[in-house]
Amino acid sequence: MEAILEAGRRLGLEVFAYILLVVGTLGDHLSTVIALTRPYIYEANPFTVQLMASGFWLPFDIIIIAVGIALPYLLMRWARKPHLRALLAYPIAHGAIRLGACIWNVSLIL
Repeated sequence: MEAILEAGRRLGLEVFAYILLVVGTLGDHLSTVIALTRPYIYEANPFTVQLMASGFWLPFDIIIIAVGIALPYLLMRWARKPHLRALLAYPIAHGAIRLGACIWNVSLIL
């Protein structure tokens, strides 16, 4: 019974991490696109500006989401070691940072 509960906890944390990564990244991307249509609002990140200018901004965000989900998922399933749950720190941290950027963009829009 404990193994079932432990697997449920890990799965819950995994699902939360992956959803946070997707929502944060896509929310930041969409809110930036909307914010840039407003006058006097511009992108301050030079790396993002370069990606926008070259047309690689959306593919880069999609790759970030794919790698941020696939790498922890596959490594945790392949190695089956409990300490690899620490790999979920990347999707959680990245998703939280991008969600913060999304909230900032929404505050600029409003």
